[in-house]
Amino acid sequence: MDLLALPEHEHRWPENIYAADGIIHNIYNAAIRMLRSNDAEPTRVAYHYDALSVEALPLLEAIESDSSPDDYRLLRDWLLACARLIGEAATMLKDISQNRHEETIAQSNVTIPELVTLNHQRHQGCSNKIIDLDFVSEALSNQHHILLPDLA
Repeated sequence: MDLLALPEHEHRWPENIYAADGIIHNIYNAAIRMLRSNDAEPTRVAYHYDALSVEALPLLEAIESDSSPDDYRLLRDWLLACARLIGEAATMLKDISQNRHEETIAQSNVTIPELVTLNHQRHQGCSNKIIDLDFVSEALSNQHHILLPDLA
């Protein structure tokens, strides 16, 4: 699951290709290290996903568009392999992010009470608003330390 090295060139590749290759490898390796660790903190997952999709893939596209036809023939398989591996890593990160989001929702014990309900009447006009006075009195009790302006 490692990125391939740049293919051999009869002369040296331009420096910008070596620089882009180094950046792409660093971004990809950091994402793979995060995937292999058990630390799938949502912020880190999002950071690595963005780095792959916003930095690494555009660099591959830049290499492709800036290459001469002869260089492109040498780089074509390398570009495709790198794009495939980066895409697979990004997909794994997206899956982890989605799974974490679903787990968080499933484990959530927070319920949001309905303080005000609408009583729709048969004829047109304004609906009656019914306020849950038991909840308001509980919220204003001394044990919660909530002031009336804060509750409002």
